[in-house]
Amino acid sequence: MTTPLARTTDLQQTTWLSRAGRFGLVAALVAAGVWGVTTLRRPRDRDPGPYTVEVQQQALQGSVVATGTVEPVRQVSLSPLRPGIVAAINVEEGEQVRAGQVLAVMDGGDLSIRIKERQALLTQAEEELALRNEELVRHQGLVEAGALSPLALSQLESHHRAQQSQVMASRQRLQEVLQEQKELAVQAPFDGLVMERFAEPRSYITPAGSAAGATNGASKTSLLTIGTGYQLVAALPDNEVGRLQFNQEAEVVLDALPNQPLAAQVNIIAPRSQVNDNVITFDVTLKLLTENSRLRYGMSGDVQVFTEALSPTPVVPTVAVVTRSGQSGVYVVGRDDQPTFRSIALGYSSGSNIQVLDGLELGEHVFIDWPSWARQPGERN
Repeated sequence: MTTPLARTTDLQQTTWLSRAGRFGLVAALVAAGVWGVTTLRRPRDRDPGPYTVEVQQQALQGSVVATGTVEPVRQVSLSPLRPGIVAAINVEEGEQVRAGQVLAVMDGGDLSIRIKERQALLTQAEEELALRNEELVRHQGLVEAGALSPLALSQLESHHRAQQSQVMASRQRLQEVLQEQKELAVQAPFDGLVMERFAEPRSYITPAGSAAGATNGASKTSLLTIGTGYQLVAALPDNEVGRLQFNQEAEVVLDALPNQPLAAQVNIIAPRSQVNDNVITFDVTLKLLTENSRLRYGMSGDVQVFTEALSPTPVVPTVAVVTRSGQSGVYVVGRDDQPTFRSIALGYSSGSNIQVLDGLELGEHVFIDWPSWARQPGERN
């Protein structure tokens, strides 16, 4: 038989259990919600490892990086010796030529007529000299026979010498016009490549420095330009040129041939600087050691000159370095594995890696790629 007290106790226990169950259910739901939010906000595959590299200590090979242009080792612009009209140009741009090859011919005008006139005058003078020779020999015999006075012979010898001078003068005048004819042909001074062609047949050419150039504004000064050999000329800032020495090794990567690096060597360091837009630079010429038939004058690219060996320091990949608000830095692994910007002090670069003088410790990790789950710079939680 159940007493009233027992029934009251059972009811209280049931009520307490009911309340405890409700509290447990609420707690479970809250925990599940927290777990769900955390799971949604922090994916299970969030791992910064594939996107980062460890800061390591390394002795870099020092280098200087600049941009440059392929230019000929030897180059010359060809002009006629005298102003005149172009009769013919025998080559085109891009054509290989040999030393001594006639590249262009100038119009000689009445030169052929003058040559014939000079030849005729020389022939006439030589014939007259031959007659004088015969006369002199005959009169020498008469003097020896006593039939002619020595004074008369002396006069004949004087006329003979005058005629000899006339022949020599005629020959000189003929040589002058023949030399002028020879100069009408513009020849290649060395084996090379026609880089540019400036003139066409019937155009008027006035060599640089000629007085005629001041009166003919429509004239050109050169026929064409030829070059030979390949070298790279780069402009280096004055704060870097002091690290260069002759014969230092270098590597050139041209924009047109990105997968064909060329070995090079420092050949010439300009003794004098140039100033462009208030920037002081020195021209540095590099000898290309790798032959490549696809090289063309005017190609541009990057050159890396290998300089002194540097002391061991912490280094990071160059691609990890960014600039933010004018400060150089990297993104390190921060709270919740998010990329966090940190300003650093940089040293020399070897091209692929760069020294870190301050701001990072060995063993830290920096991002070299941006994870898909990472917040963009400036984005809040």
